[in-house]
Amino acid sequence: MRYFIKAATVGKGILFLLLAGLCIPSAAQKRLAVEAEHFRIEWQEKSDGYRISTVSTNSASGRISLENPSGSYGFLYSATKPDTVSLYETMPDYVRKFPGREYTLLYGRWRDNLRPVAMNTAGELVRFYPASAMQKGDSIIFTRKTRQGTLQAVWRPSKQFGSDIEVTMTLRAAVDGYFSLITPTLATLSEKEMAWGVIPGHFQGRKLEPNFVWSYGYGQGIPDRPVVVRERTATTLCPTLTDRQGLSFAVIPEPGQGRDPWTYDHSTQNEWRLGFSLMNRDRELTPSAYHPVLGQEDSYMRKGEIRTFRFRYTVQQGDWYALCSHAARDIYRFGDFLALKEPRQSLTDRILRMAEYLEKDSTSLWRTFDYRGDTIGAQEYNATVFEYERDAVKNSDYGAMWMLARITGNDTLRRTRLPYARNFKIHQQVSGGPLSGAAAGQYYLWKSGRYTEEWGDYAEPIGTVYYIMLDIGNMLLFNPGDAELREDLRRGAERLLAWQYPDGHWEVAYDKATGKPVFRDLRDLRPTFYGLLVAYRLLGDERYLDAACRGADWFVANAVDEGSFLGVCGDFRFVPDFVIAQSAQALLDLYETTGKDCYRDAALRTARFYTHNNQYCRKLIFRPEKRRKIFPSRRFPVFSNFQ
Repeated sequence: MRYFIKAATVGKGILFLLLAGLCIPSAAQKRLAVEAEHFRIEWQEKSDGYRISTVSTNSASGRISLENPSGSYGFLYSATKPDTVSLYETMPDYVRKFPGREYTLLYGRWRDNLRPVAMNTAGELVRFYPASAMQKGDSIIFTRKTRQGTLQAVWRPSKQFGSDIEVTMTLRAAVDGYFSLITPTLATLSEKEMAWGVIPGHFQGRKLEPNFVWSYGYGQGIPDRPVVVRERTATTLCPTLTDRQGLSFAVIPEPGQGRDPWTYDHSTQNEWRLGFSLMNRDRELTPSAYHPVLGQEDSYMRKGEIRTFRFRYTVQQGDWYALCSHAARDIYRFGDFLALKEPRQSLTDRILRMAEYLEKDSTSLWRTFDYRGDTIGAQEYNATVFEYERDAVKNSDYGAMWMLARITGNDTLRRTRLPYARNFKIHQQVSGGPLSGAAAGQYYLWKSGRYTEEWGDYAEPIGTVYYIMLDIGNMLLFNPGDAELREDLRRGAERLLAWQYPDGHWEVAYDKATGKPVFRDLRDLRPTFYGLLVAYRLLGDERYLDAACRGADWFVANAVDEGSFLGVCGDFRFVPDFVIAQSAQALLDLYETTGKDCYRDAALRTARFYTHNNQYCRKLIFRPEKRRKIFPSRRFPVFSNFQ
């Protein structure tokens, strides 16, 4: 802009002041900062308000900064309660067809998690930068008045943790309606700049995954849309992003902001008080938290009412695990919780009680049946199985059964349990045809006299690993001279070899009737290679070790490196579960056998995923009183957005 001033009308001194004043808009812009020991945020006043200009922290090489600082604020507003009709019908065809009506435990949950609030389409986004700011000691108070309400945010350095800056955000409603506070956008990342993202218990990965079922349903990659997930499934309340320079940043709600899963004398697990996302409505990658959740508890406000949201930002050089561990241990004090636990039984007492439980038919629900000239034995399984008539039985933990009999010397177990459990296992393996060597199924249906899988008539390679090779391998540890079991182990290993692809991977399952692969929409991101390692250790065939290594290499590249896993529970359509921990052990065992550090490192990374990403459903599928009576200790594994 050019300014023209008549020199004749002003004196020299006045002319100097006028010319100097032309520089004020750029030179006198107000700058503010909040600084913890290792973490500093700077703001600069712009025409639309106060924007964050720098987010920096200490690193081994000096100060390092996030590349795209922001500082924008926002909250959601709706004059009426948000619509709860699922957006299911607006989704692509493959999303609408998932998971299939036969998956009764998932079908309704999947539709519910496609509602407008979860899809982040509900309400009006009121977005702005603070209009005013005031430094008060080591804190800064930002304020902005909007038509819907006035927002104030107080930023202060943490006095305990040098990588944290705490924020208290308060909204006073100017109109009646539903409100949801959103944590300010500290900084954003482009997809190219993102090295890793995680909301523990929901999803993780190093890229945006366009397959919405993989990302939102199975936790394989980051959804490419700004979904808002529930805190009841989040294992650590710490949405985190890491950029390509190794700088991680996260937002952590202060304790007490989320739901109490058990208030007084009833379950309140279904309350939704905190929401999390790794993307804002502009589809910019940024860790975000929502409180209260729009349309949920405490979100309705009358004019003049106040809501407060307390949280902290943490920024460190390092990976996601350090930040999530900081949230779990330092902020939510997980160690203190462990210190409150008071074991009242010794390990010896527990083992003896297990033996007592097993030897009584009334507690173990042990049953025997005639099958092809043999007597087989198993426990009643009082839950749904494919095509069952309340007649399903199965056995688990063969290693524990044989070990318990050995260390206790319990004669009842040795005479009336183990021989019939062994027969059950022998007949559980297919003895001929194209599936020879595979597991016929986890369960035996005694009314129809056949073995079947949990949720369909298919054969899984991982089922052969679990229910043939590992169980037989454990029995052989106690009875290494059992020639029949050794032959069954060999046949299982040969079946896995026949099923394995040249690059090392396996299909998820095969239809028993046609022999064709099923679940082609999924990849076998499970430690199927482990069965071949067990076969190598007991039978010594080098082919099995070579195949195990090929399978493990594929698993590391496609599962561990990507943070993508598949589960083993058929009734939940294989959503990731406890198999993540078993994957870590399988990799450790392969490291012990081969001495290759790559397997040890992969095992450690997998264990980290498990500690912060595994979630067991606390919500009882049956009524609580019935659930405790029938299944006093059984838990159903749930991961991602099916809870």
